[in-house]
Amino acid sequence: MGKTPRRARGAALNMAQVNYKVPVDCKAKLEYVSNQLGVSAAEGLELILTHLELDEHGLPAWADRDRIPEALPMAQAS
Repeated sequence: MGKTPRRARGAALNMAQVNYKVPVDCKAKLEYVSNQLGVSAAEGLELILTHLELDEHGLPAWADRDRIPEALPMAQAS
């Protein structure tokens, strides 16, 4: 059994902790990809988010625009 990859001591001093529930298969995919890269799951997630390509509206290229709710219309002045 190999050693679990970890960040260097003190590397996470100015980082925020996140905690989300995700489907088991998504967690397994993150762990697999991170392991293939030789990094921890936290570093793997950071790399994925850092390299996520966004369009001019700040959405991922693969986002289904038809499923994204539009902003609520402003109330008309009386």
